[in-house]
Parts: sequence; C-alpha cells; structure tokens
Amino acid sequence: MNYIDIHTHSFYRDAETNLVVNVFPDELEKLQHPALFSVGLHPWHIRENSLENDLGTVKSAAGITSVIAIGETGLDKVTGIPYNIQTLAFEKQLDIAQSMGKALILHCVRSYSEMISYRKKSDLSLPWIFHWFNSDEQMAAQLIRKNCFLSFGHNLFNEQSRAFRTFRNLPASHIFFETDDAGFTIQEIYQRASQIKKTGLEELKTQIVDNFARCFNTNWNGNLVKPD
Repeated sequence: MNYIDIHTHSFYRDAETNLVVNVFPDELEKLQHPALFSVGLHPWHIRENSLENDLGTVKSAAGITSVIAIGETGLDKVTGIPYNIQTLAFEKQLDIAQSMGKALILHCVRSYSEMISYRKKSDLSLPWIFHWFNSDEQMAAQLIRKNCFLSFGHNLFNEQSRAFRTFRNLPASHIFFETDDAGFTIQEIYQRASQIKKTGLEELKTQIVDNFARCFNTNWNGNLVKPD
C-alpha cells in the first residue's frame, strides 16, 4: 500500500508515494509532471494588480483532470496582505471549487472561526482539507462534523504544539499527512503518527488510502500516479 503526501510543493522520486503537488498560478509548468495536483492562490501571494488574472488561471487549471483540488487558498491574519483582499480571493476560489466539484486545500492562520462561518454556508458535500492543522480538539471536532479532513506534518514532532496534542485523539477517518516543505519525509511523518496513535504502519497507510477515496469520491486503489 502506497504512502500519500496530500500537500507538497516539490516533486520527489519515490515509487512508494503518491503526491498531491501544490501549484501556484505562475507555476503551471508543474502540471506536465506525473502527479496529482492542487492549484490555488495562496493568501501570501495575492497581488491586487494581478488578482483577476491569477483567479482566472486557477479556474482554467481546475478543469484539468489531474487537478483534484483547489488550493492552497485560505486566510491568514499574520501576513501583511489586507484581510479584505484575502477574503475576496478566498471567496472566489471557494466558488471555483464548488462550481467544478473540487475539494479545497486550506491555509488557515488565526482564522478558524471565520472558516467555520464559511463552512456553514458552503456545499458540505465537497470536502475541505486543512493543511498543517494546528488548533485544538474542539475546533477539530467541529470541522470533522462538517466534512473536513485535517492534515499533519512536521508539528507531530513538536510535543508542545496544539497539532501534536490534538492528533492523538482524532479519529483516523479524517486525517491526512503532508511534507509541505518542512524537511521531513512522508515516511518519517507516517512513522511518527503511527507511534503517537499506537497503531501499525500498514494499518495507518490503508486508512489514509480509504480517506483519500472518500474525500475525492474515487475507487482509487492506492497505486494511482496520474489519472488518464
């Protein structure tokens, strides 16, 4: 059973791992590679003078078969991009995801309450995936009830993080793992998660494949590289 890296910014050769590679609007050349993709406008990268064009690129790329999600998009109260502009960009990408029937991969910093509000008004049949989830169990439970998946990576190695404290008690049915660009391999992250949850590695890999199949409404068998 293969590993799944649900969110990475780079290609790496690993016959045992299926990648969902994040693509920004100015990186469409990445779509030539054999992988699965998410395409979106990150809140850090929003520029008002190119916002319309960038969103048009996201919408166009969303129609490509190997693009299985919109993102990463989201809201971030720490970055210097004005929050109202972030909100506009997020709402437009939420519309794209819903019109195309795609899942969302979300960047969320100090904005979980806002995301809950958006989620209540959105199409709950389309999953949301919170990458680098780092909030408490109460927030995790609210999101899971609303058909959200929570993705974990390097914070599982930080026992002081909220992600670490929350992860051990989460249902395995709503989690994913990611490398992003944090310096850990996906194998290391799975192994760490297996230790925290006190479950076998193969059992965990099987669960994540099942989560992927449910999230993306596919009978994927764990060995897909790129859809036809």
